[in-house]
Amino acid sequence: MEDWKAEFRAELRAIEIATADAASALLPDLLRRLRRHEAGLGGWGYLSPYRRWRIRRLTRAVADARWQVEQGQLARMGGLDTSR
Repeated sequence: MEDWKAEFRAELRAIEIATADAASALLPDLLRRLRRHEAGLGGWGYLSPYRRWRIRRLTRAVADARWQVEQGQLARMGGLDTSR
């Protein structure tokens, strides 16, 4: 039984590390897109609601990507945070 649990934990660590690597690869692009939308916020009036919505979505995506990167770092060190 313990052997199965150890294999399962190792598999979870590998998944967390792979997810963190993917998130860290996407993070620069997400930040670039967020800055571009924030820079264009003062533009035309009818595009403002879309840009505000897009900024909220991109901000949430950046926060999620950063959290995934942190989880990958924890998984590399041997621990996982299951609080989310």
